[in-house]
Amino acid sequence: MNKALKKRIIDYITFTDIPIWQKLLLFAAGGIAWFIIIAMIGFGAMTYVNNASKALTDEVVPHIQASQKLIIKIRGANVSVHNIVIHNETAIINDNAQRARDLLGNASATLDALVKGGKINDYSDLTGELISEYQVVPIDNSLREQYVKDVITKNHTLIKLLNELISIKLQVLESGEAGLHAKNILFMQKLKEYDTITVQTVTVLSKLTSSISALQKQYIEKIDTVLSQSMAMFMLVGFLAVSLLTLFSYFLKTSMTKPLKAITEQIKVLSEGEVDLTKQITIGSKDEIAELSSNFNMLMQTIHDMNTFKKVIEEDDSLEDVYTRLAKVFYDNLGLDDFSIFEATERKKTMELVHTPYSREDICCNKEILIDGNLCRAKKTGHTVSSIRYPEICKQFLLAPEKFHICIPMIIGGSTGGVVQFQFDKFSKNGNEKPTPILHADCIERQILKAEQYINESSAVIEAKRLTCVLKESSIRDQMTGLYNRRFLEEYVETLIAGVMRKGGQLGLLMCDLDFFKEVNDKFGHDAGDAVLKETTHVISRSARSADLVIRFGGEEFLVIVNDSKPGDAEEVAQRIRTKIAATKIKTAGQVIQKTISIGYCEFPKDTQNFWEAIKYADIALYKAKESGRNRVLKFEKEMWTTEAY
Repeated sequence: MNKALKKRIIDYITFTDIPIWQKLLLFAAGGIAWFIIIAMIGFGAMTYVNNASKALTDEVVPHIQASQKLIIKIRGANVSVHNIVIHNETAIINDNAQRARDLLGNASATLDALVKGGKINDYSDLTGELISEYQVVPIDNSLREQYVKDVITKNHTLIKLLNELISIKLQVLESGEAGLHAKNILFMQKLKEYDTITVQTVTVLSKLTSSISALQKQYIEKIDTVLSQSMAMFMLVGFLAVSLLTLFSYFLKTSMTKPLKAITEQIKVLSEGEVDLTKQITIGSKDEIAELSSNFNMLMQTIHDMNTFKKVIEEDDSLEDVYTRLAKVFYDNLGLDDFSIFEATERKKTMELVHTPYSREDICCNKEILIDGNLCRAKKTGHTVSSIRYPEICKQFLLAPEKFHICIPMIIGGSTGGVVQFQFDKFSKNGNEKPTPILHADCIERQILKAEQYINESSAVIEAKRLTCVLKESSIRDQMTGLYNRRFLEEYVETLIAGVMRKGGQLGLLMCDLDFFKEVNDKFGHDAGDAVLKETTHVISRSARSADLVIRFGGEEFLVIVNDSKPGDAEEVAQRIRTKIAATKIKTAGQVIQKTISIGYCEFPKDTQNFWEAIKYADIALYKAKESGRNRVLKFEKEMWTTEAY
């Protein structure tokens, strides 16, 4: 046994390093345990005595009684037989014969009960009246069972001899002197045989009675032994209980006062010095006092962690970094592994799901909240929404039957700038077992309280980062159409190319230009031209796929980047744009304007490994489409490029 284990056992026995409630509980449990031990000793002794007494009453005593009654009946039948011998009156002979038959018949019934178990009726030898009745169980000892079977055989022989003796006696009386001598000789032989078997039967029954009496003696001796031993154990256990409870009382007092004094001194030292959030109180026990110190240490550590967290996110480069770091804290530090972060858009009418390596990739709510943010209860009210305390509080949450959810609003600039949603399973499923509840509301609410503190600390930083993002966004977006501009493409191009090369995919680059757009400005004015550009933006955006990127490249020229383009995808998107533009009628200032669009495209890196060269190729294909009559789509071919460098 190693030293650590020995120390742990000693500490446990002396009530050191265990909670106060456990100390009191162990002390009380010790007293109860000794009481239970004493009660068990008494119960065991009484149970044994009761069982032994029951065995004596229900088995041994009835067997002795039955054995003794059998001896009486066999001897009584023998007396009746000898009365038959000495009397010559027919009536007396018949009375004694009937009495002998009854006695031997009763003996047969008694013997049968000893073998099979059952009720024994004890009748008077003189009057034949029922004196008593009692139950016996079958004899289960092989020796005693053999005695009973031997007696049964002999009893049947006695009954047979009795009938023969009665028959011979009656024949002698009826025949008179004829053949008297021979019949007397036969009668005396049968009588002698009857007496011999009677003696043998009584001898066997005596042995049976002695065997049962010996069993009775054993039961009585065991009962006396158990009672003596129980008394000795009562005295020993009582002495041990009093001694140990006295010793443990001393240990209990010492274990409660010693750590309290030590912790008080440590807190006093801490209060007199400079406050250092990283300095911890030394904990030397494991009781409630130690828990108080531990909670104080946790509070200091939490404040320290919050301050550190805020300093780190303030120095993060982007809003995405802040969200990722916040999600990491939820996942690693707080053990919250199922959550989603939603961000309110600039106008705060819609919401977007924030993607981090730690949060959910899908949404557990009705997707309509992304379109109309006010459908989200937490977003609309600015208050925490919890289905733990109020089941089904939000009808937008779609996983209510299987999960609880808690939504915490991020208050940014006096309004709700986002929502963090935490999900918790209601039940645990193990194979085919019945689902069992696993929710511990108090534990979850403690985790959520810490998460809310981190959210509050990060809100100001998120507000500053979002403002920075808005300023940056305004520089890379076209103000009129809302599309990204060429500056965005210049900043994003390296990331875009790296993704394509990593995946081994293709990009379709579609250069789109409205046909005869200058005529719109000249004929209908610049407001009409702006309306045409806006509607063209909408048509191109709707015609492109959700993964594609639409950029206002300049003037009436648009660039569509078809992501993860398969053979034919770029052609398909281009034709769809061309067709829908041609079919679009734009109403402006009482006029209906209908325009067409020409599109040239190429594929990167299939056509060239240089992205900007690919843009140039698409532009060349566009002008070839213009030259070919407009309102058409052309793919770049090498024959279109006549110079060596772009």
